[in-house]
This record gives sequence, structure tokens and C-alpha cells, in this order.
Amino acid sequence: MAPKARWYSPVRRAPSSWLLGLLLAPTLAFGQWQQQDTKDGVQLWTQRSASGQLQIKAQCQAVTRLSAFVAVMNDLPAIPKWMAFVSSVVQLDKPSSTQDIVATQFDLPWPAKNRDMITLSTWHQDPDLTLHLTFTDQGGDYPLAPGFIRMKKVSGEWTLTPQSQGMTQIQYVGSADAGGWLPHWLVNHLSLRSTAKTMASLCSRITKLEYQDAQYPFVTEPAATRTRSEQR
Repeated sequence: MAPKARWYSPVRRAPSSWLLGLLLAPTLAFGQWQQQDTKDGVQLWTQRSASGQLQIKAQCQAVTRLSAFVAVMNDLPAIPKWMAFVSSVVQLDKPSSTQDIVATQFDLPWPAKNRDMITLSTWHQDPDLTLHLTFTDQGGDYPLAPGFIRMKKVSGEWTLTPQSQGMTQIQYVGSADAGGWLPHWLVNHLSLRSTAKTMASLCSRITKLEYQDAQYPFVTEPAATRTRSEQR
């Protein structure tokens, strides 16, 4: 259980796992992914889950090392620059070397009120080298931030699947209760717009050389993208 604490200070920033189109479209078929328009190389799908919550899925491909994705998430000052509507990401706790508890604040356009969420992010990798970043809601363990509506039932997962010739498929699936009231047309507009913009920005940013040299002890790279030190 994360410690009860006074509200966080935005001085120390940390990776956010969540973000990315969590205000989800209301006019979706139950249990069926509905494909949306593809833009800038990003494929989008939307659906309702069995619990009635709304979900969004986004996917793109990039020539990249798996560790570069971790590096992008750890590039703390740059997160609000490429993650749509995100104004602040703050680390509250670090339970282990592969886990972070973070608070993410969203600066949303009028008439929506600003939202925030608190999530536990966890890294793990499958034997086939598929890399996962999952996140679950921790908002009940921390006090509300003044001026923000707390998002609830936040959950999601990033999945990076190695392909041939150094290509990686990047997929995100997530859902949340946005909290408070929002008009359906605005929820629909914000969800697709923010997810498409964020995913396109990520797939562009992840290929930068400054991220491609990163190495992490919990990430094993496919043979095609291993550095000399990783080949030993």
C-alpha cells in the first residue's frame, strides 16, 4: 500500500504510464473493436469492455530498440512535450527497480475541467522478448489535488513486440473512468485526437539516436538490435 501523503510537488518528474487517450468514446459496440481512421501511421480501435468501461487501442511500428521506449519514458522534462494534454508527471514512490507510482496531470481544453490520475507502472518481458509496461489505478491511496478531478478505474498496457529487421510493433490498450461529467461529443473528440497525436509523436521520438543507445538491466534486446556489449 502506498503511503498516505500530502499532495505531491511538481519538482521531481518521472515516467508516466498512462496517459494517452484515457477519456474514451461513448458510442462504441460492446465487446467489438471498431477500427477508426489511420493517420500518420497510427491505427486506432475503440470498444466497450465487459464491465461497461470504454477502451481505446492504438498501434504503430518503428525501427527501434526496446530500451529506447524505456528511455523515452524516462526522459522526464520531455514528457509533456509529446504526450497530448499532459502538463505534469510526478514520481510519488518507487516500489522496485521495475515499478513506479506516478501522478499525471492533464490540462484539458474548455469546457472540460483538468484531470489527474495516479498509477502503478510495472515493466516485464516475456521469453520471446516482448516487452510490457502495465499500469493500474492507485488513486485511492493519495489525496486529491486542488483544482483537478481524479480519474478512476485506470488500467492499461503498452506492448512492444519485436519484428524482423529491427522493426518493433508498439501497441497501447487502456481504459478509465474520466470522473465528473463531460459531454459525449467532447469525450469522443478528445480521446481520438489525443491518442493519435501522442502515438504519432512517440513513434517519431523513439527513433532518435539519444534514446537508441540506452540499456536497462531488465530489458533483453532482440539479436538484430543488440549493441556490442549486449552481444557478449
